[in-house]
Amino acid sequence: MFQKKILISVIRSIGILFLFINSSYADDKVFFPGTIFDIDGEIISIDKLAEDRTICVITVKATWCPVCREQLIRIRDQLADFRRCNLTFLVLVPGGPEAIKLLQEKTRFPFPFIQDKELRIAGRYALDRPPAEIFPAIFILNQDRSLRWMHRGRGPDYYSDQALSDYLDCTNWI
Repeated sequence: MFQKKILISVIRSIGILFLFINSSYADDKVFFPGTIFDIDGEIISIDKLAEDRTICVITVKATWCPVCREQLIRIRDQLADFRRCNLTFLVLVPGGPEAIKLLQEKTRFPFPFIQDKELRIAGRYALDRPPAEIFPAIFILNQDRSLRWMHRGRGPDYYSDQALSDYLDCTNWI
């Protein structure tokens, strides 16, 4: 009798946990801000940009990160392929404006760099690493600014551009 009560309690607990897990993710969408400022103070309307482009956000761990710098250069060198997919980029970076501008100059990455003050945007995607770093990732936004796809992580022997290329398959676009 006692074992039956325990079994019923365990089954109920699992059922409640299942409902809780499913309900917390089913309708919870995370949205990228609709309007942002780039490092030069220019206003970027994400809604307008998404009307005719697919937006890809590249996060940078920190301005001093050599792997992140190399990632931007690798993507820059593949821009012809990514343009086939009608892709545009935003670079989300923690740190001060001067260091971010220096990173932009060193990489010659021709897309907007966004200072993520207080890691507020990164925090929406659980990519914040307080006090001053962002978890390296690449993600693509849907037209409504919700998350379509994300690849987390990069390192000296693995860069995220390959995962992005595999996901988009731009070389096979007509």
